[in-house]
Amino acid sequence: MEKVLRLETEFKNFIRKADEICIAVAMLTDYGLTVFDDRDEDCAFEILVGYDLPTHPSALQKLLDEDVATKIYDVKKQFFHPKLYLFRINEDWTAFLGSGNCTKGGLLTNIELSIKVEDPNTVQELLDWYETYFKLGTALKQDWLDEYRLFYVERSDKEKELQSITKKFKKDTGVTKGKVALADYDFTGKFFTYEHYNAFKPPKPILDEPGPIKERLEVRNKLEELHHRIYPIIEKKGWEVYAHHQTQHLTSSFRHNERASSNLNAIWLHYGRSEEELEKYKTVFGENMTSLYHMRLEILILKDHLWVELRVGKNDGSYPDRQYIREQLKSNPVFVNTYYNLIKKLDSTFTVTIADEEVPISDFEDALDLKEFTLQDNPKFYYFRIGRLYKPDDMSISDNNIATTVINDFEKLYPLYQLFKHKF
Repeated sequence: MEKVLRLETEFKNFIRKADEICIAVAMLTDYGLTVFDDRDEDCAFEILVGYDLPTHPSALQKLLDEDVATKIYDVKKQFFHPKLYLFRINEDWTAFLGSGNCTKGGLLTNIELSIKVEDPNTVQELLDWYETYFKLGTALKQDWLDEYRLFYVERSDKEKELQSITKKFKKDTGVTKGKVALADYDFTGKFFTYEHYNAFKPPKPILDEPGPIKERLEVRNKLEELHHRIYPIIEKKGWEVYAHHQTQHLTSSFRHNERASSNLNAIWLHYGRSEEELEKYKTVFGENMTSLYHMRLEILILKDHLWVELRVGKNDGSYPDRQYIREQLKSNPVFVNTYYNLIKKLDSTFTVTIADEEVPISDFEDALDLKEFTLQDNPKFYYFRIGRLYKPDDMSISDNNIATTVINDFEKLYPLYQLFKHKF
């Protein structure tokens, strides 16, 4: 036996020479299937595949169209998870067994580990296993595949959301080198103190208990204090952004409830459309058009930083604004240039986040570059935000400076808010 790190590379010679290929995998994609396109037309080819993982309907359709012997492993209460590839050249069989699914990641790009097996006795055991489970599978039929396509679309929506959550977790926790512990910051003279950030230390955000609730309430009260400092300035400037018309919703929730996330890892103070505007959107688009789903200016406090942003939209939110932005980007060069110029006026620490990719504003080479990046926005699954981070000890957010800092950031973001805003 020998170790194999890149199955696709190892498979090339086997596929061209093979008289028979048998595959049993948990997941199959279009890319994975094309790797085997170089097989001889007389090569016997059969596949046993599961769908507990998101096997591509288009790959299954190709197998049907090409009349490949294909079975679906759909035995109830059994999660199908093997990755076995068997090749026969003349009378000799070779097996590959490991972690790699029949996908681009599994065959080429992921960190996978497989072994190449040539010992006849061991290979025969694997052939016996394959034949046993192939018999248990159900032959792939068009009517089943038509039903599966509907299931796959629904599943894909959930998969993308899960990928987004996982990517965010990796970003937040995956790199610890160089991070400063919260207790090591100097909070002297700061508006937000150690206790405010520490309210979001895991596992507190998911705890619906008196202690964590009280800590989050203190954060909420501190944000309300900040509101009383900055909102009179917002009103004096005549900006068309408004605090929530119900005082209990001035900030996001500090309690778990049906409208709040089960993971309260931040609390934010926000300004957006007026009550009259929201009612109009509810009339036209439905009752879900609350302030939560609309674009707004925000200040967020999290476990290790303060964040000031224009939140263009959350996942599954701000559809009118985001659709308007997309239309203008595609058809209105003046809009594109204005957008680019406003972005370039922001301080260098601002970033634009779309489809889970956070890009410093300095990275955009020109208006076209910014346009193409923004067109990747997918309101169904991802946030669209433009903002900047402040570390807990930054003097810009001291008790004396925080109101000025927030207003200055809002002043730069407000023209973007006006540019992006959908209008009836």
